[in-house]
Amino acid sequence: MYGLASGALEITFPLVGDEPVTIHRAEPGFWIGDAAQFSRRPRMISIAAATPVRLLRVTGADLDRLLTDSPRFWRCFYDLSSRNVETALTLLGESLALTVKARVCRRLLSLAEHEAEVTITQDDLAKLVGVTRATVRRAIAELAAEGGVETGYRTLRLSDVAVLRRHKDEQ
Repeated sequence: MYGLASGALEITFPLVGDEPVTIHRAEPGFWIGDAAQFSRRPRMISIAAATPVRLLRVTGADLDRLLTDSPRFWRCFYDLSSRNVETALTLLGESLALTVKARVCRRLLSLAEHEAEVTITQDDLAKLVGVTRATVRRAIAELAAEGGVETGYRTLRLSDVAVLRRHKDEQ
């Protein structure tokens, strides 16, 4: 099992022809590997560093020992699994119901939770939203025209969060 102490991870899922699709960008506090460890099944997703990262690792043997010695911690791992499933279902729902601009706004608001500037390329943002770079570029241009974002080299600055919040639920 791995925990993200600092940096950001890209979570990818293989689709048709084993072509990976980025489905989530994880931030510090994210843990992964619990489902594979407890089910004894292969992982369904892959992770890759999106920025320099520091990972924490807990071996399967250590997890088994912890839960054998202290079964009260099972609830914590169930909570972790539930959070990961909730994230996956939320992302699926967004991709089915929301406009591209709404999904871009949601991703930027999430990535800029602690700072107004997001270090991400438009190509990487397009992967997170599940569209082409040209489509993301149009959404960003619309948000920039409204004063919501400013573009820079490998960065997007949220200049007016209210603009992004106004569009985040568009269907």
